[in-house]
Amino acid sequence: MSPLTEPTATGSTLFEPVGTGLNVYESPAVVEGVVKWLDSPEDVIAFVDGGRDVSDVVVVARGGTTTFLAMALNAGVAGVVTLQGAPESHLGIVSREFGIPCIMSVTFDKGVRSSRGEVIPADGVRVRLDVSSRPHGTVYVEQGAPVDDAPPAEGGPAMTPEQLAQIQLLLEKFGGVVPHGSEGDAVMRADMRTRVLYADRDDLHRDLTVEEVNEAIKYYTWNEWDALAARATEGESGLIPRQEYEAMGIMNCWFMHPTWLRVIEDRIGIDRMIEIGEIGRREIGTKINMLHLWALATATSFGRGIALELNLHDINYKADTVRDTFGIVRRLYSGLWGEGPYLASMRGFKAPILDPSWIDRFVADRIPLDDEAARSAFQRFNGSAELMGFLLHFDNRLGLGDTGPYPLPDGGFVLVRDLFTNEPAFPWSDVAEGLPHAFTVAMFFDAPSGLETRMTDLSTVFTTPANYLPFVKGVAVYSREKWDTPMSELRTLSIDDLVRLRTTIDEKSAALYARIAAMSQREKIEAGAVVYTAGFAVSVARAAGLYDELVESHDFLGIHPAVSACYDTIISGVATEMIPRLFLTGSWGNPVPADIPPATSDPDEFAVLQALRVRGFADTEAVVQSTGLEAQTAESILAGTVERGHVRRRDGRISGYSLTPAGKARHVLLRSANVSKADAAAVSEAFDAFLEPNSEFKALTTQWQLDKSGGEDQLIVAQLERLHTSVLQVVDEAAAVQPRFSGYRARFQAALDAFRGGDRDALAKPLSGSYHDVWMELHEDLLVTLGRERTEHDG
Repeated sequence: MSPLTEPTATGSTLFEPVGTGLNVYESPAVVEGVVKWLDSPEDVIAFVDGGRDVSDVVVVARGGTTTFLAMALNAGVAGVVTLQGAPESHLGIVSREFGIPCIMSVTFDKGVRSSRGEVIPADGVRVRLDVSSRPHGTVYVEQGAPVDDAPPAEGGPAMTPEQLAQIQLLLEKFGGVVPHGSEGDAVMRADMRTRVLYADRDDLHRDLTVEEVNEAIKYYTWNEWDALAARATEGESGLIPRQEYEAMGIMNCWFMHPTWLRVIEDRIGIDRMIEIGEIGRREIGTKINMLHLWALATATSFGRGIALELNLHDINYKADTVRDTFGIVRRLYSGLWGEGPYLASMRGFKAPILDPSWIDRFVADRIPLDDEAARSAFQRFNGSAELMGFLLHFDNRLGLGDTGPYPLPDGGFVLVRDLFTNEPAFPWSDVAEGLPHAFTVAMFFDAPSGLETRMTDLSTVFTTPANYLPFVKGVAVYSREKWDTPMSELRTLSIDDLVRLRTTIDEKSAALYARIAAMSQREKIEAGAVVYTAGFAVSVARAAGLYDELVESHDFLGIHPAVSACYDTIISGVATEMIPRLFLTGSWGNPVPADIPPATSDPDEFAVLQALRVRGFADTEAVVQSTGLEAQTAESILAGTVERGHVRRRDGRISGYSLTPAGKARHVLLRSANVSKADAAAVSEAFDAFLEPNSEFKALTTQWQLDKSGGEDQLIVAQLERLHTSVLQVVDEAAAVQPRFSGYRARFQAALDAFRGGDRDALAKPLSGSYHDVWMELHEDLLVTLGRERTEHDG
């Protein structure tokens, strides 16, 4: 490419091309501005709060996610350039809504170095974006801009051309074979022998077969790839650790959703479940939509795939709940669609779900966008509300729901979009106070529009050309105050309302951005995981009238302990490698076995992992002591857990074993299988009985430590014998339901006998098998058996 000359008021500025990337949408407009590199949320906040006009600024950022640049988009920057990401990513979607040109995944030929060594244009230099065509756009920089010729810092090994070619193939064809779109749908359906993906009303009151659920899983792996493969390359977010929370959230769905859905259907019945699905046809501003049902269908299997990747359990573990979950979601889908295939990809990527009476109402309330002021007001409102939805839902599409196209008698059509701007289930939604639960926008397109639409099962429309906004000829806009506000109480909005509301939404977005930026990494990841898990199911729970019960009795807003135990593994880099790979390959879709053996509780493995969880670190002898197992059995189990990645072995001066994060998660699952509710209740009573002597024992050991001469040993022995009787009662109560506790009897007795015999160390010398050591181990064993963390109340 040759340098580009562009006349300016002060003469002529000479530009030269420095990078090419993926253009989000075509625009003939001249896009030019000064560069501002944004590297952190604090940079974004300072940039927007700086008080300057940013309409002449092109921001450059690392990742391709929406929320990091939320405030910059609201501020009205001239353009966006990213080093990672794809036009189908959330940032691509929202920059299109704002009408802000955006080029993604740009590799710069020259420039200065970021803090990580990436090549970027220097702050303050002028750049021009050529966004006149797709798929590629070009970034030009004024000649004479600063250049850092220093070699980049050593990084990880770059991908080979062969590896890059393989990734490109996986982006273009599922498994390197099946294409995108309707052609791919035809290929996938050609192999299906059942009607599992059809809403046949006379075939819903039964369980699915293994063949049916496996055909559904196989189709969904392609369906998800078709919708999200390009998004797998969006890269990191400077605000919200998306891939980390996705890994935790999707895995959390596996451990939570089957239980929740079964509780709901058992309580309300199959027919009522179908009626809940029908809400998506009768109402606007509802989360009973394609995306939420799609997520309920896929997340259980995807989360199971992640758990299998992390080796938390084998393929048989609760596999039948996958079949049960698909059956329940199928009934919801039947209500949503009424009849026929229940995925948009099977309907030519069209989803005219709403009852036709809604289209009549939209036509009656249509506002023409004949003048630029009205068009601009609508576009800014639409972009701001959509961005608020993404931010509120932690950078995922649960804040957005598209349907359509709906044909009109004159040959035109309508697209309908729900924008969810206030979700009371999330604690951080208090920032959104004053905003309605949802806005609904009906957008009118004339015939012939020249616009092609593609509606995905994620309730997101993509168009050709990518920028559909110039084609919108009119709108009807509504607000729904609460999730259950009757349709008769919807508010119809005017253009003046949109102008006023947009200002309020931008203020709320800025406050929410600051709230999220102030969270710790773990708080962000766990909040995002809750958005996925509870967010996918919340609309069904509310419609069933069981939301409060699920929160109180089924940890609806919580993280499963096995998932929490995987946190360190997830943030170690596993998520950033695993999530894109699973998206691209569909390898999350593990089939349900035809013959599922009876569930086993693996009591010996549980005993070994419990011993390591309680002790923290132990050699084989200590494990044998804690479990009562034969040495050969304990050694065999330890070897197997090391091989599976649940336990790490350390050799050297001090040798032994400890749990890995995956091992801690595996321990949680085995504890659930080995400690029944009745067992837990009995152990809890034993623990309560333990607390009083525990306080006395702490006082006794303090007394012993202060008695350097040993003059009070006989008095201490007498007190210890009394406490010995009490603690053995605790041991017996716990051993009645968990026999492994019985081993503490002999260990306590041996330490007491040694102390009676004059061995003063036998009372409280650390790491010697002293009475205090055994006492502390029992204390921790009781807590771990109950799944509790130690608190001040626990002593």
